[in-house]
Amino acid sequence: MAFYLYVVLAFVAACYAEAASNVASSFVCKSNNAYYKIDASCDSYIQCNGYVPTTLTCPDGLHYNPDVKWPNYPCGYPMDVPCLGRATQPAQSTPDCPHKYGYFQSPIASSEDCGHFRLCVDGHPMEMECPSGLAFNPSSGRCDWPDQVPSCKANDFLGFSCPPAPLGENGELLDVIYNFKHPDSCFYFFSCQQGRARLLSCDPGLAFDAASSRCVDEDLVHCSHQ
Repeated sequence: MAFYLYVVLAFVAACYAEAASNVASSFVCKSNNAYYKIDASCDSYIQCNGYVPTTLTCPDGLHYNPDVKWPNYPCGYPMDVPCLGRATQPAQSTPDCPHKYGYFQSPIASSEDCGHFRLCVDGHPMEMECPSGLAFNPSSGRCDWPDQVPSCKANDFLGFSCPPAPLGENGELLDVIYNFKHPDSCFYFFSCQQGRARLLSCDPGLAFDAASSRCVDEDLVHCSHQ
């Protein structure tokens, strides 16, 4: 079964490469040195050098960026170079990476520990973690607010739940922001808006003052946490 799958994938990859190559054979370069997109492809492109066209393909997991000018590297991550409705090369997965390059959810992440993700470089994984208070969003490949990540239990992840949001006269949620002290830090605080909790931090030199619900000069705050 594995051998059959390998044969199928090899055949698909060969067809993909042949189709891209056929585009270059009839392409006329308009500039001496330049890149040109292939309309049907997300990751293949034409490079002209000395008015000679060559079909190239970005590494697996990356997309061709038509905004990049020669001689800069024209391949970027899908989150920076979206591509819809066009073909990509077959995935060259490894035991640890679904594509050779990209940002992916880590196997050690959970709904209550959402900040871990995996960066794959040439098929090799590197475990990484989002900045404090942010969760990895598999849909965008970026670190995001926990309440924006469906697979993340934001309140459990942050260890904090906002009090019920205030309601207007017609029962609608009021768009009001309330700030609350972090139990273990003078420099972080929780900000609640319409029931959504987000972990924020004061700028350097400032600390959170619970009395005023804002960041003030740290010398003005009695801080028992470091």
